[in-house]
Amino acid sequence: MNIGKRIIQSEAAQTAIAFAAAMLIKFVRRTSRFEVRRGDIAARFWTGDEPFIGATWHGQNLILPALWHNWREMRILVSRHGDGEIVSKVMHFLGVGTIRGSGVPKGEERRSKFKGKGGAGALRAMVRALGENISVGMTADLPPGPARRAGDGIVMLARLSGRPIVPVAATTRARYQLNNWDRFTVNLPFSKGALVWGEPIYVPRDADPEALELARQRVEDELNAVTNEADRIVGRNPRAESAGASAH
Repeated sequence: MNIGKRIIQSEAAQTAIAFAAAMLIKFVRRTSRFEVRRGDIAARFWTGDEPFIGATWHGQNLILPALWHNWREMRILVSRHGDGEIVSKVMHFLGVGTIRGSGVPKGEERRSKFKGKGGAGALRAMVRALGENISVGMTADLPPGPARRAGDGIVMLARLSGRPIVPVAATTRARYQLNNWDRFTVNLPFSKGALVWGEPIYVPRDADPEALELARQRVEDELNAVTNEADRIVGRNPRAESAGASAH
């Protein structure tokens, strides 16, 4: 490992990067004008003191913690690997708790790896948090993709906990988007923003495999719908994906 890599992976460097990222997110929130669609959906849960599962897409969710009501506790599922440590620190600086682990992948090969990434423990921790009246946030798609295809984990969590999945998307007109599998987006300040909530999706505790697949597909469709709606609000064409990393 070279010196540069050791520095980047050091505790001090990761903390500094996370602090800078959190400050940028707060700055974007304070300098941008966000239009909220169907905010009453989340408000019903918040005022009723009821937890839910906030569903987002990978790479499209950094701004969301800054839009959460800080009087309602929430914990975000964060990977134990890769950039997970930095993301966990970012959440800490934004005042949001985390649960470390991975989502539930499809396929036998991926499921065997899932056990070694803390997935089973994370699932239990999320069920426990929801049972303690704490909302949970997680991405519906899984690395390394394909992006915007919901996995099984989120519907499994809804079935085990009895709590609904609420799709949510947030974006800004000004943003920097990477050319990676999830089109990772960095929102920029002084922009028009959008926060869009979708209708709650309930998964019965006795759901059979067919019902679980229908729920998974509905999560995928609804999450794509709110994501596209958010893009349209800020004046973007949801179908127009630029090639390569780009600043807009």
